[in-house]
Amino acid sequence: MDPNRMSEEYAHCLRTFLRLQGTIDLQETTLVNQEARFMTESCRRMKQAFQGIMQKEVQRFIIEKDQSKSDKFIMGTSHLDLAKKNKPEKPPFAHLIIDGSKIPAGTHRVNLTSWHHDKGWANVFNMTFSDGKLVTNHDGFYYLYASVCFRHHETAGNLTGRILQLMLYVTKTDAKKRNSVVLMKGGSTKNWSGDSEYHFYSVNVGGFFKLKSGEIVGIQVSYPSLLDHSPEGTYFGAFKIRDID
Repeated sequence: MDPNRMSEEYAHCLRTFLRLQGTIDLQETTLVNQEARFMTESCRRMKQAFQGIMQKEVQRFIIEKDQSKSDKFIMGTSHLDLAKKNKPEKPPFAHLIIDGSKIPAGTHRVNLTSWHHDKGWANVFNMTFSDGKLVTNHDGFYYLYASVCFRHHETAGNLTGRILQLMLYVTKTDAKKRNSVVLMKGGSTKNWSGDSEYHFYSVNVGGFFKLKSGEIVGIQVSYPSLLDHSPEGTYFGAFKIRDID
């Protein structure tokens, strides 16, 4: 068969087929009649082959599109999971301020458990406040700090001639063994004279320490009755710096 005639017939069939495909407003019966009128048997076979190819391409496109959506979903989910996994949690911290209504009595190394943990500047996160002390919930290296202010006015009593050892201790207690160690201390020996109506002395300590979950951090002071009751004067706290390798 003449190749040029075949080429012209192919072009004619293709134009006819595309014209019929574009006639979307006609009823199915009308399309059948048009095909019978305009299309030869070879054109019909060509149409069937073309439709088969198009159907396979459409199916392949749908499968690839669905696979692409699935991959994006899995990838997105993986990224979200990885982001959540790698997203650092807020580190534990605590800041406690003195509760002046429950100051204990004593003169030497008295446990100071009179603290606010949820009032004013006080706050506790990922740690536990229990019996006036902080309990660690996570292993790690923590920065511990404490500040106490001792103050006295002559109207509160005469301290002339008395030697006062004003001290602050930060302690750590093993919850299981119940043994305590002193992590930090600071203070001074004072002899407040009667020439001044007002006396003041501040002690500040701070340092890094390795703490394990369940260990307890507390404060001890001497002469707690002399403590300043203001939140900016007497406070203590902790915050985690890093995990234990």
